[in-house]
Parts: sequence; structure tokens; C-alpha cells
Amino acid sequence: MAKGKELDEFELSGILGEHIKNSYGYYSSELTEARRKANEYYFGEAFGNEVEGRSQVVSTDVSDTIESILPPLLRIFTASDNVVKVEPVTQEDVAISEQATDYLNHIFNKDNDGFTALYTMFKDALLQKNGICKVYWDDSERVERETYENLSDDEFNMLIEEDGVEVLEHTEYISETFVKQKEKAQKEIDEAGDALAVADAQEQLDALETPMMHDVVVSRTQTFGRVKIEPIPPEEFLIERQAKSLKDANFVCHKVPMTRSSLVEMGFDYDTVYELPSENKEQYNSERSTRYRNVDDDYDRTVGDRSTEEIIIYESYIKVDMDGDGIAEMRKVTSAGDNGYTILDNVPVDAHPFCSITPIIVPHRFYGRSVSELVEDIQLVKSTVLRQVLDNMYLTNNNRVAVMDGQVNLDDLLTNRPGGIVRTKAAPNQVMMPMQNQPLSNQAFPLLTYLDTVKEERSGITKYNQGMDTDTLNKTASGINTILSQSQMRMELIARVFAETGVKDIFKKIFELIVKYQDKERIVKIRNNFVPMNPMEWKDRCNISINVGLGTGSRDQQLQILNAILGRQLEAIKLQGSANGPIVNLNNIYNTLARIMENAGLKDVAAHFTDPRIGMQNMRPRQKQPTEFETVSRIQTQQKAAEAQMNYENRLRELELKYQRMILDFETKAKELELKYAADIDEKAIRRASLEQKGFSDTNKQMLDAATKNILQPEQPVSSTTIAIDVEPDQRK
Repeated sequence: MAKGKELDEFELSGILGEHIKNSYGYYSSELTEARRKANEYYFGEAFGNEVEGRSQVVSTDVSDTIESILPPLLRIFTASDNVVKVEPVTQEDVAISEQATDYLNHIFNKDNDGFTALYTMFKDALLQKNGICKVYWDDSERVERETYENLSDDEFNMLIEEDGVEVLEHTEYISETFVKQKEKAQKEIDEAGDALAVADAQEQLDALETPMMHDVVVSRTQTFGRVKIEPIPPEEFLIERQAKSLKDANFVCHKVPMTRSSLVEMGFDYDTVYELPSENKEQYNSERSTRYRNVDDDYDRTVGDRSTEEIIIYESYIKVDMDGDGIAEMRKVTSAGDNGYTILDNVPVDAHPFCSITPIIVPHRFYGRSVSELVEDIQLVKSTVLRQVLDNMYLTNNNRVAVMDGQVNLDDLLTNRPGGIVRTKAAPNQVMMPMQNQPLSNQAFPLLTYLDTVKEERSGITKYNQGMDTDTLNKTASGINTILSQSQMRMELIARVFAETGVKDIFKKIFELIVKYQDKERIVKIRNNFVPMNPMEWKDRCNISINVGLGTGSRDQQLQILNAILGRQLEAIKLQGSANGPIVNLNNIYNTLARIMENAGLKDVAAHFTDPRIGMQNMRPRQKQPTEFETVSRIQTQQKAAEAQMNYENRLRELELKYQRMILDFETKAKELELKYAADIDEKAIRRASLEQKGFSDTNKQMLDAATKNILQPEQPVSSTTIAIDVEPDQRK
């Protein structure tokens, strides 16, 4: 099969630019306009149809709904220490899965601000359709400046030989202590009377090497490889329009503003970076402008220093056939400039780092629906009704008056003050008549109540689960429970969607990254213990599942159920007569107590209850530690035994060598005799020589056996606890 043409950088740049321009989230797209509108509704900004002199009030239904959903939703995920649970593949992997569970949650909550990441991601999803999070391995270098004083030569040399250390400033000087000691020694020499002794002392003093001291300032470059979780603004994320999900997307991109200085620090070419144009239009689009309105409206971004100028960088993950083999591979392409046509870097990767959540999934489409979409029209209608009611009340309180021209003093009439006088030329009822306005409150307030009901049905947030209904006591308990149950189901559905999509993907990526990139063992503090973590051992041995917490509305019920289970467990222990029986054991009871504490909002289970596995280990009797005398005696005995064994082996080798030499000498002499007398030796002589050889061999074997027996059975017997061999066998008296 013929191979296709490989793509060059120019062709790749063209493909990349087309993907960027045609992607969802690109500048001035419909999605951008929808998200800009959501931001305006959330911040309660004016609609643009306001009339001067009329009411301009804006209802805050979008903001109220989202802020009411967030607390219970976040509590579902953050009430427990373990957001994620790793399941073992086999029975042998149980311990590894528990360790992986602890480590993944440690990375999420401790190495990264997990709560803030979830809060930002959830709020973006509720307000702007999708919440985007970026999970990647950060191995960027960190440079620290360190100062050292009074270092010796050895200390200084050890310091500068360390990896990543660069000397910035260095001062070398003679040790003050040495100078004082030398001065003292010189004084003693000068005071001595013996000329010969003085000369020797002076020679020794001059021969002393002068120790130098060092003051040094160094820069230490350290690489801290770790998993980084970064929620990104929705306007910075691009995806191809045809994508149904992140998994099947051929193009995803993180469009982020960066300074020229940051790009040079990352290793990109200086000349290329400073030739890139700044893009204020793209950099501050309508979405970002809406978010930062009333914050940077008048901010002058022209600072005069080109190093701090921001340009748009496109970190794109694109499937493209670079090598022409007909198969598209994932590549990470970093580019900049107009639509990303200037490529700065191009490397192959396994996968993109993005995770996404949406509260309302639209099948076969990447972007779902936001909660903001459900209530935006409600906010608009309520604002309109409220404005009309307020205008009506103002006009009712300040009625217009019909007057007969020339019969009323208009200055008096227009000066509206308490106790004011209006001068008329006739009876007031003849020349003045108030113009009555029809009040709207009787019709408006039922309409507002209806709109609130529609909002509750759409969002699932009611005044009952908010605790805001003052008339709750007049409602039936079953009716309220039904409303709360329906609202809770809506909330749990959103939580389940978040868990099974974006949150699960976050932890999968964390797991994959640490298995792939963490090549060193790391010591972390988990459950008040320092535990070594080596994810390289977990590969292909663990599965990941999400342990979603309980909904806020059911926590009281769950506590009641768990307390009932605990009571049954205690009864079972009494029946089986042991704390570790066939039905219930201490581990079962500990797990129940831990769940009770988690549902009560208490995370530190170890502060109140001890894991039975740890407790049993602490209760085991410790082995008696040997005394110092016993330890020394054991070591001496072992040393003597080793020496005796070595002497025995050496002696045996010497005897074997002697025996081999004797055999070799005998055979040599036999050969010589055979050659010398070969012609004259008859059959009788051959037989006699053979007998002599056999007899000589037997003699030597007897000698060897006797020597060996002498070594194996020395004159002084060896006891079972002490070795009596202190010298060579042939050195004994």
C-alpha cells in the first residue's frame, strides 16, 4: 500500500486555522452571544429597552436560582473526604485500590484546590451551558534564590556540584578563626627561647594550608512534577462544531492570553515571539468584557513595555495525519497570531487534557442546556411586570390633575409640599379634577406568583427546600414531602450527570497522569500517617468509579438508617457472642460509624474512631528487645563461627592442592618410565607397574582421608553455642 504525502508546517498551519475559525466558541459566534446574555442576566444588568423617567428595576431570578442550586450540589461532592473511590480488579489488589483512593483524593484536595475547581466548574455549567476543566502534568521548573555565608571549601564545593545550582554571587576570604589562631601561634614562637625549636615550629606554621571561607548567592532550579487541575473560562475553550463529545472531537483548543515574557521563559524563540501581533479584539471579547464590566472598562492596557503585552496563544489538540500513513494521530500544536497561523510547537500526545460537564444533556450534541436558559425569560417578564407595577403605584400616588385654564395658579399646583396652598379663582371642584389611574397590583401579584411557580417547576428549586415559605405549617406534610422529593430528584439527577461525566473524567486523567509520569516514590500524609506512594505499581491493576455523596434532602433519613443498622450490628454481636463473628465484625461497625460521621458533616473520622486494622496492630505484644550484652555476644559468636568456617575451607583447599600435585608428579614419572623402557617392558613388567601405580594411589587416598578426618574431628570438641577454633589446626598445642 502506497504511503500518502507527509504534511509540512505550512499545510498544518492552514488546517489549524480553518479548525479555529469554524469551531464552537470562536469570536462572534451564536454561542458567544448566548453566554454573554447569560452573564448580563446573572449580574442583573439592564435590558436596553429602558425609558428615562420610568422604573428600571431588574429581577434577579437567574442569579437567585443558580446560587440556590450550588450549595446542595457542592455539598454532595465535598461532604465526604473521598470524592472518588478506586475499585480493585482482583482480590490481591484491594490494598492497592485503597492506597490509590487516598492518593487521588489527596492530589485533588491538597495538591490542588479541589473545592474551588468544582465550584468554578459547576457555576460555569449552570450559567453558561458547559463547565470546562483542564487536567495536565505540570513539570515546569521553579527557580529560587538562596544565600549562604561562612561556607568552608568542602561545603562550597558540595553546594555548587548539586544539580540545578548556579552561582550568582561569590565572595572568598580567609577564615577569621584561622587568622587568630595563626597570630597566637606566631606569638608563642616569638616568645620561645630555643632557636632550633623556633625554626621547626615556624616551618610547620608556614606549611599550614590557609582555609578559605565563602559567601555565595545561588539560584536553584527545581522541577516539581505534579498534576494540575485548572478550571478555564468558557470563552477560552474551542471545539469543532460536529463533535458530539470530547471523546470523538477531532479538534479542541485552549485559547489563552499570555505575555511575551512568559512565552520566552517557556523556551520559545525570542525573535518569533516578538514578531507576533497583539490582538486586543480577540483578547477582550464580549464575554470577557461582560464578566469584567465595571472593573476594567477604563483600564489602559497599553503599558509601553512589549514584554508584558498579551497575545493570544492557541493550545490546540488536533487529529491529523502528519506522517501520511492514512491514520490521524493526536498532536498538540501551540500557535499564535491571526487565527493561530504561526506554529510555535508541534508534538505528538496521547490525549487532550479537557473535561466537561453540563447540567442538562442534549443527546448527540456537545453543548447542553444551562439553568440560566430555563429562567431568563422568567426574569425578563417579571422585570417588565415589576416595572409597570412600580410605575402604576407612582402615578397613583401622584395623580395628574385636570384644571381650567386661567382659573388655577399653576405654580401653587406644581409645588407639591405638605400644607401647601393652591390658589383658585373659583371653587376647586369647579376648576380642578384629579385624573384617576387604575391600580394594577390586583392583577400583577397573582401573575408574579404564577411566574415563580413556573420557575420552580423548571429549576427544581422551591421555597420549601430553601426554608423560605412562611405558610409551610398550613400545608400537609405529605404534600410538602412530595414537593421536596421531586426537587431532590432534580438535584440528584444534576449531581449524577456531573459525577458520571466531568468529575469522573477528572479523576481518570489524574490516575493516568500519575501512573505515566510519576517515576519516583512520594511520601504523603494520609490519615495522620506518612505513607509512601508509588503509582507505577498500580498500572492495569485498578478501575475507577465515582462515589457520589448523598443529597442534602436525604441526609437526615440516611442518618436514621445508619443508626438503625448500627443497632442491628450490635444485636448481632450479642447473638454470635464475639466481636468478630460470621455475621458482623469490627470492620463492619467501623464502616458504619465512619458513614454516620460523614453524613453528619464531620470529615476527620480518625479523630473519633480507630480503624480496627490499625488498632489490632497496636495491641499486638512487641517482641522483647535483646540487651546490649546479648547483642554483642551474638555478634561475637557469629564472627567466631565465620572465622572457623573460613579456616576449615582454606585448610581443605590446601590439602586438595597437595593431593593434585602428588597425582600430577606420579603420572609424569610414569610417563617418563614408559617412554624410556617401552621396548623392553614385557607383560609381567607392565602388570607390576600397574600394581605399583594402584598401590601408590591407594596410599595417597588414605593420606587425604586421614587429613580430612583430622580437620572435621578436631581434638577439642565444639559446643552448640560456642566455637573453639581460634587458630589454625596445625597451630594447636
